[in-house]
Amino acid sequence: MARDYFTAKGLTTPQMMVQAMKYRREFDMQHVELVDIVDILEFKLVERYPNFKLAVKRDSEMKEDALAEPFKDRITVKESVYVAACGGNAEARLVLAHELGHFLLHREKDVPMHNDPAGAVQPIRDMKATESIEDQADMFARHFLAPPHLAYRYKSEPEALAAATGVPLRICRGNITMSKWQEVYAIRSEQGVR
Repeated sequence: MARDYFTAKGLTTPQMMVQAMKYRREFDMQHVELVDIVDILEFKLVERYPNFKLAVKRDSEMKEDALAEPFKDRITVKESVYVAACGGNAEARLVLAHELGHFLLHREKDVPMHNDPAGAVQPIRDMKATESIEDQADMFARHFLAPPHLAYRYKSEPEALAAATGVPLRICRGNITMSKWQEVYAIRSEQGVR
């Protein structure tokens, strides 16, 4: 199981939406519905972090689905997850976006961070989502792949949002709900959707 760690630099959901959209712009994905997460990990991260390495390991060599080590400029992914993401599998794409979130948001942590099918263990009692690096990476992934302006555009069609963005339906339903929040109006408006 993934071990969770505390971060004092955590973001609220609306703040994470803004952060995720900032990175979409930096990776020139702001107007794209289906983010090519594999392309970002294989090619675009190296432009920004020249020492970055994406390692794909045999499934037998890894317990977890993926592992981000920002201090070592590396993300390691199980081969089956990588192949599934290349094929457009929504869950695998979410795993890669989660690790991208760790890599970009938690560079101050010199600990391995990973996405495990069993979830995260939270050794800190009553840790808030703004304090948990696992929750922060989850928030980043969901809003990076299906940002509020797209969620709002598909507000009556969660299945269509899932198909357009390559994100699991359960995540799309949550993103649609959040896209309707009053405090998200300004964030959506920045992208031209009211």
